[in-house]
Amino acid sequence: MSDVKCERRGAALWIIIDREERRNALNEDVAHGIADSIRLAQADRSIRAVVLTGAGDRVFCAGGDVKPDADGNPFDVDPAQPRNPIVELFKEMERCDVPIVARINGHAFGGGFGLVCACDMAVAAEEARLGTPEARIGLFPMMILPYMLRVVPRRALLEMCVTGEPWTADEAKALGIVNHVAPAAELDEKLDWFLERFVHNSPTAVRLGKHALHAVQDMTLPQSLDFAQSFLAQMARTQDAREGFRAFNERRRPDWPAR
Repeated sequence: MSDVKCERRGAALWIIIDREERRNALNEDVAHGIADSIRLAQADRSIRAVVLTGAGDRVFCAGGDVKPDADGNPFDVDPAQPRNPIVELFKEMERCDVPIVARINGHAFGGGFGLVCACDMAVAAEEARLGTPEARIGLFPMMILPYMLRVVPRRALLEMCVTGEPWTADEAKALGIVNHVAPAAELDEKLDWFLERFVHNSPTAVRLGKHALHAVQDMTLPQSLDFAQSFLAQMARTQDAREGFRAFNERRRPDWPAR
């Protein structure tokens, strides 16, 4: 039985970590399962969003499975093997050209918080807690540090890492880590509302826009300005842009070309 479920729901592909009895903890199989599901989303051009969540209503993902009987512990890194499955998963998430939304149905700790930061956006249940408790067991959240630094303000991040104390969902929202917070009973309603705001927009604009955002964040300001002006001209020549201009002038909803 797979530890990761993949379900099509409307325009979104849901990826569910299905290890509720292990607090949806990460191991090698889970990392490969999520990565494989993301590749499915990439191959199906009718998919406009990916939703990543955990089974049940208590835990999104408790991080790496470090229990003594754990299989595929992501911290058991073979020095002769340069490809850690968690790192490869993060790279696959980075390559995904449709938005990945974290549905934070419960607590997200350690590597689970890293998954939240690697997603493009997030909607959380107000009961959820988010944090990195690694310092309490003699570790530091090294593999998720690059993504946390892109999402979390530096001083708040260092405080969380050295204290191991979690944030509430509302605190995470105030820091810009979470887009929206809702009571657990209303989480899916809020998620559906959020998805509806962008899944019907131009798929080309969203895909190319996400690519551009990732590219620009690693450039200097002069480089990013040069990239932006050339990339905008490229986008203006797409079929979606031409249809969008026509629809705007004709005062109707765009009919995006099939892909």
